[in-house]
Amino acid sequence: MCGIAGAIALESAPGRLADPLDRIVERMAQRLTHRGPDGSGLWKSPSGRLALAHRRLAIIDLTDTGRQPMEYAGRFWMTFNGEIYNFRELRPQLRALGHTFRGESDTEVLLAAIGQWGVEDALGRCVGMFAFAVWDARDQVLHLARDRMGEKPLYLGEVGGHLFFASELRAFRAIPGFDARISGSATNAYLRDGCVPGALSIYEGVYKLPPGHVLTVQAGRDQRLPTRWPLPGDAPSRSELKPRAYWSCRDTATKGQQSLITDQRAVIDQGEDLLRQAVRAQMQADVPTGAFLSGGIDSSLVTAVMQHQSSHPVRTFTVAFDDPRFDESRHARAIAAHLGTRHEEFPLREQDIIDQVPSIVRCMDEPTANGSFFPVYLISRLARTQVTVALSGDGGDELFGGYNRYALAPGAWRRSRWVPPPLRRPLAEFLLSGGSPNRASLIGKMARLGSQVGSADARRKLARILMSETFTETYLRLTSWWAEPSVLEGDAALPPRNWPAQFTDDLPSMLLADQINYLPDDNLAKVDRASMATSLETRLPLLDHRLVEFSWRLPDDLKLRGRTTKWLLRAILDRYVPRSLIERPKMGFTVPIDKWLRGPLKEWAADMLAGSAFQRLFPVDPATIRRLWDEYIAERGPAANEIWALVMLSAWAESATLNTLTSKHLDTSLQVPQ
Repeated sequence: MCGIAGAIALESAPGRLADPLDRIVERMAQRLTHRGPDGSGLWKSPSGRLALAHRRLAIIDLTDTGRQPMEYAGRFWMTFNGEIYNFRELRPQLRALGHTFRGESDTEVLLAAIGQWGVEDALGRCVGMFAFAVWDARDQVLHLARDRMGEKPLYLGEVGGHLFFASELRAFRAIPGFDARISGSATNAYLRDGCVPGALSIYEGVYKLPPGHVLTVQAGRDQRLPTRWPLPGDAPSRSELKPRAYWSCRDTATKGQQSLITDQRAVIDQGEDLLRQAVRAQMQADVPTGAFLSGGIDSSLVTAVMQHQSSHPVRTFTVAFDDPRFDESRHARAIAAHLGTRHEEFPLREQDIIDQVPSIVRCMDEPTANGSFFPVYLISRLARTQVTVALSGDGGDELFGGYNRYALAPGAWRRSRWVPPPLRRPLAEFLLSGGSPNRASLIGKMARLGSQVGSADARRKLARILMSETFTETYLRLTSWWAEPSVLEGDAALPPRNWPAQFTDDLPSMLLADQINYLPDDNLAKVDRASMATSLETRLPLLDHRLVEFSWRLPDDLKLRGRTTKWLLRAILDRYVPRSLIERPKMGFTVPIDKWLRGPLKEWAADMLAGSAFQRLFPVDPATIRRLWDEYIAERGPAANEIWALVMLSAWAESATLNTLTSKHLDTSLQVPQ
């Protein structure tokens, strides 16, 4: 796991940069030191029109033969972030084909594979999480690639006739002439989704390479990044760069649903075998490894399979919160004792998190409203004192039907149809207004939206359901922060959310929507940023693409059976852990946002919403923001999640240093914190 950066001249006669290209790229990499504290490397082409940089977190092959950028066969140079988990299986195949290796790294094996089979065929044979750039000196092309599910990030932007790329946005501030204008569309999308989604970034003109894609750049061919990042089906001009998919979650889902496995015992056996393969491969490291163990289904299963295949007690880590509503430490402790792990429990007072919220915001790189960013960062920082690699159970909910909404949303939608159409909007407005608290609370309870949903949130969710014309609209509204993000001024477009129209059944549609939207854009981005801020590598066995492909071959009732979520994962876990240690309501790894905003963070949140950086960077009407805050405090306006999204947006702006203010609301230059 590392940080990468680089640049290539797009034009045959690119404009002059203020500094030599390699010096700029080196400074970009320096801003990623937290991702790779163990060393650095820089390589530039003889022409000086290409430069690659690397920050190293040494995991595999700790010697100098693992250093990057790495050269292979005098033809390829690569800067790589991530892990190829099956490199030890690929190495003998490549040796038999005549390839030789100087060291023991997975990067060198990947380079040999690319030399043998080409980029896309090589990626098809690889199991891993990654983002990389590889320069082919013979063909004079640069290939940029990202893993299938989007575990590792890669940002792209054009400055002065050069394409720059990096693991994090903060690196772009090292580029002379970089115009860090805030994207209005990205801001609107953030307010709706709680994160900056899809190919967008918070900066205008900087994009994320989509998961499962490769972008090939031919040096000096006068190609350009598009002014609008191409969407599926777009036909860019011949001079525009367009990424191409080497793997598609949509296609995987469609294909899998056409060949379902109906034998229940065979499904359990095959699922366990694939999980054992994934965990065994991800246990490989030349540094200390461990696992996050919350006591829930996913982390318990990953830990159990890990311990079963280990010759010594696995190091496991959990956080003990002082708020019993969010503390699962006793459950994790019991599971660790049953499995025989070397368990470490980090006590964390709620006040410890609250005190560090303002400083942790600086690690976000981009705005995110996901409250679990804070505990993930803190447990990563604590685990890093013991290990360099930690396995985690992320991805189980999205693949195998773990969220309560999968069971409850379709029923709530059907019950809402009992309300006569003329009454739906007035009833929704009554619920949103706060109305008569007792009556509105009773209506909210009737929605039956789950044990984790308080009465106020239930009322708001029911209102969103009543205002929806289709189940698709219902689900998109239920998974939104601001369902109609018009709280800021300006006329920037709101990009559409991806919805998998190929399915007519509710569960496959919801799962695929979350796998292509929420999982890479929110959950995985959170895990990557929070853990890498502490120089900890996290690995996610449940997102092995073979498990993803397998998950789509399961009938719905082997994922969701009534209100029993993640049926298959529970069935596998039964082989390792007594059901009595697992059966309890889903808790989730989050924080009490409403309690914080009304209590210990109230003054700080109010200051953030009135902050000068917020008002200068974004098209904010101070009177509107103040009214929304007052209505929230009076319990008659926005929900806690909606206000939290605004507070986090302002806190992100506050953590930056304002450099230049142009005449337009969104044309503002922002200094990203180091």
